[in-house]
Amino acid sequence: MSEPRHLVHPDADSLATAAARAIVDHLTERIATSGRATLSLTGGSVGVKTAAALADAAVEWEKVTIVLGDERFVPAGHAERNDGQLDEALFDSLGDRPTVHRWPARTEADDDVDAAAARFLDSLDVPAGDDPIFDVTVLGMGPEGHIDSIFPHTPAVAETERLVVGVHDCPKPPPERMTFTLPAVRRSRHVLVVAAGEGKAEAVARGLGGASPSDWPVAGAVGIETTTYHLDGGAASALG
Repeated sequence: MSEPRHLVHPDADSLATAAARAIVDHLTERIATSGRATLSLTGGSVGVKTAAALADAAVEWEKVTIVLGDERFVPAGHAERNDGQLDEALFDSLGDRPTVHRWPARTEADDDVDAAAARFLDSLDVPAGDDPIFDVTVLGMGPEGHIDSIFPHTPAVAETERLVVGVHDCPKPPPERMTFTLPAVRRSRHVLVVAAGEGKAEAVARGLGGASPSDWPVAGAVGIETTTYHLDGGAASALG
């Protein structure tokens, strides 16, 4: 696994632009090597800014498969679904060029979050063994160090085998979610963590400092080839 590093940018907008530029480079390199690339995106304010910065990027999107790292188990079109934010920021402008896999939406007939999460995983073409699932994974981060819907001291962060789980009683509403786990995140060639603001400073320091992922889940988000934190000054303020 890679050794995490960090880059500090003047503000959230320049952070998002720089992260998007790195994503484009990784995708382009992988497409040149294998003909296709897989990208995992995140929601949240900086994650959405990063996605928006990709909208005009010169990428062969028809050769890219996109998934979201997690999703809230609410009905389609609900304001709290991550895919709605990303539709506006990126997907609407890309049209049908990339292949986008969306997590199931909650319905009256389908209200079992665990079954929905399992069904989503079954719909993906996951490589066998320990081969990489994602070429690039982009992660936002909460002030307590949560990534995707993996929160401290929860069953999701303790998962060591399953790639996808349903989340119950999430510390942050809505209570039911679906998420990739740390074993899945670690099967990414490149991991980019995007974070802005002083409220994220302790989590950044803990993640880069090698804290226990049980306490600070971001510390467990390590890519195979690279792990890069893209930060503004506030998020980097607790680093030595």
